[in-house]
Amino acid sequence: MGKEIHHNCMNIAERALEWLGLNSSYSSKPTRITIDGVTPGTYTISILLINSNELFIQEIISSDLRGQVIYRSWNLKKTSIWKISSIEKLNLPVMYKDIGSETEDFMARIEVILAIQASRGAYFSEIPDRSDKILGVLLPSDSITNKGSFLNRLNMFLSRYSAVVISSTVASGIIILSIIYMFNINRFQKTMESSIEEYSSQVDLKVDDFFTNTEDEIYLLVDNIESNQKNFEFDRHNSYLNVIRMSEELTRYLPARKEAYKLIAGNIATAATYSEVIYEISRLPTEEYQARIFLATNRNSVIPLSKWHPVFSDMFYPVKLNNEQNDGKGFRVTDGYMTVRENPFGSGGATPHYAIDIINVSNISYVDHAGEIIREGNPPGNIVAVYPGMVADKGMDSRYGHFITVNHRLSEEISSLYPEATGWATFYAHMKSDSPLKTGFYVNANRKLGNIGNTGHSTGPHLHFEVRIYEKSGIYHDETGRYNKINPFPSQQ
Repeated sequence: MGKEIHHNCMNIAERALEWLGLNSSYSSKPTRITIDGVTPGTYTISILLINSNELFIQEIISSDLRGQVIYRSWNLKKTSIWKISSIEKLNLPVMYKDIGSETEDFMARIEVILAIQASRGAYFSEIPDRSDKILGVLLPSDSITNKGSFLNRLNMFLSRYSAVVISSTVASGIIILSIIYMFNINRFQKTMESSIEEYSSQVDLKVDDFFTNTEDEIYLLVDNIESNQKNFEFDRHNSYLNVIRMSEELTRYLPARKEAYKLIAGNIATAATYSEVIYEISRLPTEEYQARIFLATNRNSVIPLSKWHPVFSDMFYPVKLNNEQNDGKGFRVTDGYMTVRENPFGSGGATPHYAIDIINVSNISYVDHAGEIIREGNPPGNIVAVYPGMVADKGMDSRYGHFITVNHRLSEEISSLYPEATGWATFYAHMKSDSPLKTGFYVNANRKLGNIGNTGHSTGPHLHFEVRIYEKSGIYHDETGRYNKINPFPSQQ
């Protein structure tokens, strides 16, 4: 390949790794395009990190008329540098002579996606005409696009020949390694298909229509109430039902808005005057970040951290206030442990959030017109060790800001729950500054590690807290070994 192709390949890999962050998968927001110049559709980039030296990328085209079509599939591998291992376009291998033009086209598409992410936060991005010329596609007949791809052919090979290979204990090591490799590709393909189905469900629920119509519906509700003041009981109940309906139309990818709408609906049901009903309707958030702020500052709706049960019986809460007990009071969970969370910065994509985010509610004063949380001037709170252990790592990260990791010994309870576990650890991020504790320092439970802060990629002062179980099957890894993340607070009282 020429130098230009190598350069584009490095740029594609660099962008993919940046989007992935510390996650193993990523999907960009569906972006509006036209198919064959007339049919409306969406364009999505999905990425899987197979291992530290291999990336699998798919460009997915979706429309009501054609369904979902995998436009291109990319396999990138890293030796000394990132190189293209294979490319398929509409399930057919790309010829060597066409690789240069395909990489140029993909780089142009990535630049458009980046520009859209930087300028808009809506779920479906409206693109200018010049962008549609780059993102728009021409598709052949369905009979061609539905043919089996390289990955499907691998699956067929496995189904036909894997039993023979496994039963032949004297088979060549090279063949066995090939089967293992294909099995991994099959597993990651299923993960990719699951990701596609999740996005499809969002499209099917017409989330874009909901975003477009929400504000108009709010104004319509206000107008209807003001024009029918003689029928207060009817109007109040009707407003309550409408807000409940709006909350039910929201998908699980918008948990804060869903919760906020239900809370406001309850307030409407008990309102005594029209002015109270109108006030509650005016508070309906139209963005997810607005809903998070609403829930954080609406003290009647706050479920304190003290109501959540730690995953292990003798585990402390990771935050506390000065001169107060470690009881979780004064704090709340703003983002919980979830398999899919929409990017809180509105830059696109939905990724897992295998952690909890905790804020100090008692320190919030009000929210200004820009949506920023104004605090009362007191420190946001202390970060403390939830369990005795040793400081294993600490530092500064562009994503997590100042962080610290504490390793802990296994207890009988943890060993019984996780028989394959070799150890466990807790991770604390977005600290105000570097922890004064040194690596290798032993800490008791409830020992202060630092202060809650806003460093790194953060939406405001909070603690990002993880519980990690080390085991051979872990999908993440650090210097200690491979680990999986579990829900630190899986249930409420």
